[in-house]
Amino acid sequence: MEMGKKLIFILVDSFMPHVLQEARNRGSVPALSFLVEQGAYWDRCVTVFPTMSASVDASLSTGAYPEMHGIPGLIWYSRKERRVVNYINGSKSVWRMGMQRCAHDILIGLNETHMHRTVFTLFEELAHHGKTSASLNFAAHRGPRKYRLRKPGLSKIFLAGLPSAQVSGPDICTVGRFIESGFMRSLGWNFHHTMFQRYGLNDRFAIDAVCRLIRKRKLPDLTMIYMPDMDYAYHRKPDNGPQILARVDRHIGRLLNSFGSPEKAIAQCKFIIVGDHGQTRIGVETEATINVAQHFQGMKIAQAECVQPQEDDIVVCNNERMCYFYPLQEGVQKEVIKRLSMDTRIDILAWKERRGVRIGYGKKTLFFAPGKDMRDEYGREWKVEGDLAIADAVPRENPEDSVPILFFRSYPDIFSRLYGALYAQEGEVVVATARPGYEFFTPNDPIHRGGACHGSLHETDSTVSLIITDETAERFERPRIIDLKSYILHKFC
Repeated sequence: MEMGKKLIFILVDSFMPHVLQEARNRGSVPALSFLVEQGAYWDRCVTVFPTMSASVDASLSTGAYPEMHGIPGLIWYSRKERRVVNYINGSKSVWRMGMQRCAHDILIGLNETHMHRTVFTLFEELAHHGKTSASLNFAAHRGPRKYRLRKPGLSKIFLAGLPSAQVSGPDICTVGRFIESGFMRSLGWNFHHTMFQRYGLNDRFAIDAVCRLIRKRKLPDLTMIYMPDMDYAYHRKPDNGPQILARVDRHIGRLLNSFGSPEKAIAQCKFIIVGDHGQTRIGVETEATINVAQHFQGMKIAQAECVQPQEDDIVVCNNERMCYFYPLQEGVQKEVIKRLSMDTRIDILAWKERRGVRIGYGKKTLFFAPGKDMRDEYGREWKVEGDLAIADAVPRENPEDSVPILFFRSYPDIFSRLYGALYAQEGEVVVATARPGYEFFTPNDPIHRGGACHGSLHETDSTVSLIITDETAERFERPRIIDLKSYILHKFC
């Protein structure tokens, strides 16, 4: 990074290569096109698994897979707390589980208790090196300063029992109107701050905040911005992807122009723009939703709002195109695997075994664990037994030594991503992902028939766009979300 340049990092939810390409062909995203032309662009940056915002945000912030940071998904079961953790996915499930409990999970629990203290966030490490930073609506924002949790507007009624706790963040931190740095409270009120716009958890609020920092000349060394609106709209109308991205682009254009012009913006700042996950279209037919309950007739599925470990057989945590299944009784895991393996709509079925992972599909299986048999294309070494075709992985001879190199095709970085999701959790757990065109259905959780969603290991959910100004394409041969923290620290420290 050039001397004196600051860094603006923008995470655009569901920022997908094919949508960006179509929008650029139409000429409808001038700001993003300008930034692409000022540096390097990759159309196959690999995210983590599950391909859900909470686990991705934690990996971006810590530069680690979930087994290191401890956030295994948007919805997961904590054996320690004996309850389902929900970082808010769908209004019905939130009302069923309790608004206060889910708000506590996302506003307090994720950063203060769930994310492991054995890893350090980008904000914590920058502070250690004497650098300043800001988090604008970014979920994984643990940092050196403390902020008082607020209850804006009518949320005072719904969140009456939520403790007025302190949460940590960087030098400047906002999570909508729930967590605010002092100067943010002077932002003029508008509709985007209300309950109808998620109390500021939207693109307009985040960009207004960074524009204010620029105008007041308070921009820190690093500013991380989360823009969620693309995701909300694309879920419902995937055919409108380029038009939806054009709205995102107008906000980014406002940010660039707040410096005086886009040219002045890149003269003063380096920009990184990346997505957190892709999305896959879901069929319109009823069969496009995999009804989980039908697989477990005769078994007692725990109620998400009140798990009874002594009585229930299984806990189901639906993350759209992937599901976690937590056996609670002896012998249940084997029965779960047997029943799920009979559904041809299920893509990858996996569980822990011998400090590794077993992927099962019909009579074919694949086992992998950390070892020395093969080295994957990202440099990590694995012991491998079984049919690699299950993971659509291909070994090739290594000209430098005798260890074959393993290349992943339909499921990018599948070994590290699947291992990370399973070993982020205690005890028995089974992972199932849906084939393209399908999603899981559980009562009260969101469904997307005729729309699109994400969560799985498949490349349609797992590859995102990455733009870095003042950079060359040679910097990353195979970019991943988890590589960006070390890249930023190298530039600053």
